[in-house]
Amino acid sequence: MAADEHNTDRFSIWWKDLGFRKLIFWQTTILLSQMTTGYDESLVGSLQAMQPWVDDMGNPDSSRIGLITCILFVGAFAGSFMASPAADHFGRRVGMLVGASATLAGAIIQTVAPNSATFIGGRFVIGFGIAFTCVSGPSLLFELAHPAMRGTITLTFNVLWYVGSIIAAWTTFGTGHMANSWSWRIPSVIQAVPALLLVLSVLLGLPESPRWLCSQGRTEEARKLLAKYHSNGDLSSELVKQEIDEITFTLEAEQLAKFQHQSSWSIIFRSPANRKRIAVVMTVALLTLWNGQGVISYYFSPILSSIGITSTDQQTGINGGLQIWNLLSSIAGVLLANRVGRRNLWLGSFIGMIFANVPLTISSAMYKDHSSKPAGYVAVVFLFLYNAAFNTANNPLLYSYPTEILTFPIRAKGLSIMVATSQAALTVNQYVNPIALDRIGYYYYIFYLGMLISGTLVIYFTFPETKDKSEAELAALFDEGHDAGSIEGVETGYRPDGASGQKEGAIVKAEGC
Repeated sequence: MAADEHNTDRFSIWWKDLGFRKLIFWQTTILLSQMTTGYDESLVGSLQAMQPWVDDMGNPDSSRIGLITCILFVGAFAGSFMASPAADHFGRRVGMLVGASATLAGAIIQTVAPNSATFIGGRFVIGFGIAFTCVSGPSLLFELAHPAMRGTITLTFNVLWYVGSIIAAWTTFGTGHMANSWSWRIPSVIQAVPALLLVLSVLLGLPESPRWLCSQGRTEEARKLLAKYHSNGDLSSELVKQEIDEITFTLEAEQLAKFQHQSSWSIIFRSPANRKRIAVVMTVALLTLWNGQGVISYYFSPILSSIGITSTDQQTGINGGLQIWNLLSSIAGVLLANRVGRRNLWLGSFIGMIFANVPLTISSAMYKDHSSKPAGYVAVVFLFLYNAAFNTANNPLLYSYPTEILTFPIRAKGLSIMVATSQAALTVNQYVNPIALDRIGYYYYIFYLGMLISGTLVIYFTFPETKDKSEAELAALFDEGHDAGSIEGVETGYRPDGASGQKEGAIVKAEGC
C-alpha cells in the first residue's frame, strides 16, 4: 500500500489509532485558548445588563464603557510585539505558557476587583496574555498537524471562541438574577478555567512544533515527535521521512534566500513576496473588524434596548441563543472552506453581510421613527443573519488563512502584526462605537455598509486561494514566475506530489491547505 493511502486510511479511523488520539487531544488543548477570548466578548456585553456590576463600576457612562471594553485590546497590542520573539526563540510551547499564565492572572484580578480601575487592570493583563496565545496557538496547531488534517484542524482554532461565548452568555443569564456582586464575579472566576487548563496542558507535555525544533538544529527530536503522533511511533515510516525532508528543504531554501536572521523584523520586508503576505494579513485583520459585527457583539444590550427589548431576562436570553447560532454558523464555515475554497468563502460572507445590513438598518429606523414592534423583531432576525454571514468565513479563516499564507520564518511575526493591527483597530473602533450608537443610532450601520462593499472588492482583487495547496505551493504562492517547488526563487528539491531529484515516494496530500 502506498504511503499516502496508508496514512489517509489511518486518518479516517483516527479514533482507533493511539498516536492520532494523542495528537488530537493535545491539539484540542490548544483550541482552549480561544475560549477565553470568546468568553470575554459575551461577558462584557452581558455585564452591562447587570445592575450590581453597574453599581460596583461606579455607574460608568458610554465613554467609560468604551474604556472598559477596549483596554483588553490595548493589552493585546502591547503583548503582540513580545509574543513573536517568545515563539521564535523559546518555542511555541513557551509562548502558549506565557499567554495562558497571564490570562489566568488577569482573570483573578478581574474577579476580585473592588472598583472599575482594578477591573480595567485585570482586563489589560488578560489582553496581554491573549496576544501570546493568538500568535503561538495557530502556529503550533498548523505545524504540529498531520498533513491529512492540517487544513481542517487549523480552521477550527477560532471556533471554540464561540464555545466560550456560549458559556459566558448562559452563565450570566443565570447569575444575572443575583442581587449582589457575585452576579458578575462568578462569571469572572469561570473565565480563568480555560487558561488554567492550558497551563496544565503545557506543563504536562504539550508537544513542541517539529518545524521549530528543526530550525533549532534538533532534527532528531522532531523526527521522534512526528513518528509518535503521525505514524504511531514508527521512525522508519515513509511519511515521517518525507515530512522531515520537506521541512529541511524548506528551511535550507529560506536560509539560501538570506532569511537566516529570523530575529530581525526586517525579514518581512526583504522581498516583494513577504510584503504581499503581510499586506494580506493586515487586510484580513481590518476586514474582520470593520464590518459592523463587532458593534452587534460588544454592544448587544444597547442595540436591543433601542428596539424595545429591555429586560435582563430578554437580553441575556437572546444573547445566549445568538452565541449558539454563531457556533453553528462557524462550524458550517469550517465544513464549507474545504469545499468551496477560502476566497469564495470570504466573498460569500461579505456579500451576505451586505444583504443583512440593509434590512437591519431599515427595520431599526422604522422602530425608532414609528415605534413599530414588528420592525423591532425584524431587526433581531437580521442581527442573527448578520452574524451567520460573518461567521461562515470571518471566524474560521481569521487565523487559519494568515497561518497558511505565512512561511515558517515569518509566521510568528506575521501573526504578531495581525494581532497588533487587530487590537489597534479594535481600540479605536470599540471606543467610538458606544458613543456613535448613542448619538446617531441606526445611521451608524450605514458606515459599515460602505466598509462591507469596499471589503468585498478588496477580497475579489487581492486574496489568493489556498485550498488544497501543499506547504511548498503555499510558500511559492506570492512568488511570481516561480513554481511550487521553489521559495523566493530558490529550488527546494521538493515537489507537492512527493517527487524530487533526491527522494522518491508520495507524500500525503495536505487536505484543505
